Amino acid sequence: MRREPRVAVGVAGTAVVGGLLLLVAEPALGLVALAGVGAALLLTPRPRRLVSGVLLVVGGATTVAVLAGAGDRSLLPGAALVAVAAGVAVARSGRWPQPRRGERGAWEPTDRDTWAALDRGEDPTA
Repeated sequence: MRREPRVAVGVAGTAVVGGLLLLVAEPALGLVALAGVGAALLLTPRPRRLVSGVLLVVGGATTVAVLAGAGDRSLLPGAALVAVAAGVAVARSGRWPQPRRGERGAWEPTDRDTWAALDRGEDPTA
């Protein structure tokens, strides 16, 4: 299981490179790819697979369209990278680590903190 976080980082990195290549060639497709990668990194496994599936369709359809002669050849590298990365994400993202939530950073004052603030002359309700 230690290998899965590395795979996740590699897949995300590949998709980002593909998204950046698409961003240069076709900004709308690049933004869709980059937004999808960002969303997939923040989601739990089931929605992550759904977003990855959408990216797989976008990247695959763009690749097929370019190979069929209906698109600009400069889209091919980025679309292929996004499609491959999304395909791996659909297949393996269920084993990737859960996204981290902000539980650690939340600080709630205790009764002791409230009394300490009052002892210092501070108003803890302000």
